[in-house]
Amino acid sequence: MKRLAWMSAALLLCAVAFGLMAQQEPAKLLEQAREAYQNRSGIGKAKTAVELFAQASAADPKSYEALWEGARACYFYGNFTREEASDSEKMAIFQDGINRAKAAIALNSKGVEGHFWLGVLLGVYGEAKGIFKSLSLVPDIKAEMKTCQDLDPSVEGYGPDRVLGRMFYKLPGFKGGDNKKSIECLLKSMQGAPTNALTRLYLAETYKSEGEKAKAVEQLKFIVQMEPDPRWAPEHGWIKPKAQALLKKLT
Repeated sequence: MKRLAWMSAALLLCAVAFGLMAQQEPAKLLEQAREAYQNRSGIGKAKTAVELFAQASAADPKSYEALWEGARACYFYGNFTREEASDSEKMAIFQDGINRAKAAIALNSKGVEGHFWLGVLLGVYGEAKGIFKSLSLVPDIKAEMKTCQDLDPSVEGYGPDRVLGRMFYKLPGFKGGDNKKSIECLLKSMQGAPTNALTRLYLAETYKSEGEKAKAVEQLKFIVQMEPDPRWAPEHGWIKPKAQALLKKLT
């Protein structure tokens, strides 16, 4: 009896230990994915983050965080790290992100992050495919940004207004393109998050398109001289050279 009791206790301990290990694996993968994403400006780290978030999602299919953070990683990987990739390659990366964002929303319909990155990824997917070939995506992007504004307009540095501002700039006039609306949205986003360099770059480009050279130069000089916000420091490495190139053209 004693031997049987000892074996039962040993089996119970093994089962508990296995259960703890099973719980720790998804958490560990998510931790590793986040670490890779934090170092996303490094060679290969952005791709590693995309892969690790996918592994974390597979290990814990109910992890909303692994899904939306993975969608965000797809955006960075395709939009910045793979900037020179072919449109078809970018579309594949962005489609992966779209799928993750949709899965995140399915888990948590009130999660603003899932809606935000779905809208963003639909936008960059459309740019890679071609604006005129992707006009059907516009209502969905607007709907996602409207949902974000209702849930939390401050998400990702007042990102919904930034996305809408860029969309109004990119769209042809007959489909709702409007530089005045673009400037209005981007100014609102900038007021909420003045240290977001991407918002300022978009604003400068819209000002340039409107012939407001002085205002464009003001924004570009700010980007070139600013101390990068830690939240978006890796992106700054791509944004600053673009600001410098446009500033050179204007001055």
